[in-house]
Amino acid sequence: MSWLGPVRTASGGIRRHKVQAVAVGLVVLVSTASATLGFTLLAASNAPFTRAFGTQNGAHVTVTVNADRASLAATRHLAGVTATAGPFAESTVATQLGGQPFGQLTLAGRGSSGGPVDDVVLNAGHWPDGPGQVVLDGSAGGGGPALGSTITVTGVPGTPALVVVGFGNSVTNTADGWVSPGEIARLRAPGVPQSTQMLYRFTHAASYGRSARTWPR
Repeated sequence: MSWLGPVRTASGGIRRHKVQAVAVGLVVLVSTASATLGFTLLAASNAPFTRAFGTQNGAHVTVTVNADRASLAATRHLAGVTATAGPFAESTVATQLGGQPFGQLTLAGRGSSGGPVDDVVLNAGHWPDGPGQVVLDGSAGGGGPALGSTITVTGVPGTPALVVVGFGNSVTNTADGWVSPGEIARLRAPGVPQSTQMLYRFTHAASYGRSARTWPR
């Protein structure tokens, strides 16, 4: 059978049903244009995050465990790990602002905002340089704390007070706030196990599964 036969049949059908053919063509054209526009908008919306993630050395994986620092530090040498930050002592605390509940905050003890993983970009104030200070993730305003505000930690002996000395941005949201490393011990409730945070970047981290395969079984 000649290949021209099916072509003649199809073209004949199109001539007999011109309106339907035009309608189908328009639907296909609009659908293609919509899909192209959707992919373009998706790429454009992801571009700022992708740039910030690269600039700030965003963490591919953030791990918080109840383990001693030495054991966690040894994971720096796992195959596929290209950069690490930590281990940082960590504590999740209940807080009050102005005498009203402010919610739970995960605080990490970091000596500086920079590092090989998760550079915290300060947008106001300064990094904690002594006890009783905290930098919060986010920006000032919006009815929340301001520079100089005092946040009270509840459920901890002595009910410590932390003065907000800065605001910063972690592109991978590794914590709700940061204090000096020596602060974490007094911000941990009695009987609560010590928590330690470690941040990683990997050679291949296109998905959680690819990152997870780095870990020994």
